[in-house]
Amino acid sequence: MDRTIIDYVKQSGHRIVSPIWGGERPFVPMCMGYLSVAQALGFELRRVSEHLEIVREGQLTTREELGALVRRKYVDDRYFQWEIDYLGQMRSWNLYTFCGGGCFGPLTAASCILGAENMLRMLVKDPELVEGLVKYITGFLCDLAEREKEAGQDFFWIAEPVASLLSPGRFWRFCGQYLKRIFEAANSPGFLHVCGKTTKHTALLEKTGAQVLSIDSCTDIGTCIRTVGEDTIIMGNVSTDTLRFGTAGEVEKEVQDILDACRGFPNFILSTGCSIMEGTPEENMQVMFDMAC
Repeated sequence: MDRTIIDYVKQSGHRIVSPIWGGERPFVPMCMGYLSVAQALGFELRRVSEHLEIVREGQLTTREELGALVRRKYVDDRYFQWEIDYLGQMRSWNLYTFCGGGCFGPLTAASCILGAENMLRMLVKDPELVEGLVKYITGFLCDLAEREKEAGQDFFWIAEPVASLLSPGRFWRFCGQYLKRIFEAANSPGFLHVCGKTTKHTALLEKTGAQVLSIDSCTDIGTCIRTVGEDTIIMGNVSTDTLRFGTAGEVEKEVQDILDACRGFPNFILSTGCSIMEGTPEENMQVMFDMAC
């Protein structure tokens, strides 16, 4: 097992990961979007507003259509190259300690293709179709992970925001086992972010092989860090709502509560629970950074 990330965190003390804000960023990941995954697999998009595109509805509704998709093996190689080229650019800037590849996970990409509500219904009515699509997407993402490893990534980031909508039992069948395959293909330390309350999923998230679990603000981070082994890093979980709309005093209290919950655990990174909102006051972010020192 590559211990580079584990040893860095344990030797460095509390570190903040902030891919968006302009503060210190020891880790900076790329993340191929779910729409890019869908396009690379041949699905058409539809613009529904000036700022929003979705996968055009109705392109995959039956197992027969899934079979045709799998037999076609259509992948637009440009999407690989864009990611690999940008990874090279990030490394050339010499601004970050670690540069990582990454993507949205296969379940999230499947929900984008099928429609989230429709996919949840199909988990009951036609689970084989959902699992077949997730498996197919996983093959594409494994290829991406392998190529980014060859291009020199230091770690591989997966964002799987819809996974918390599944019960722990369904999570492993439709998501967890496939995340494990992608991390194995990446052959690099893995970061995994799942939005929502994932306290009951913690052991399964660790089972995927991710070295770093990014925990949302609605999850009890103290329970999470006591559930995993000492070589699994728990990262989180300051509320982005508090950072955006709260006072500096409210941010300080929330950060202190998290530090207290994780006190004595070297396998901990202080970070936000999810992506930082546009318009977040810089002074609130600075409170978090100052308290991590």
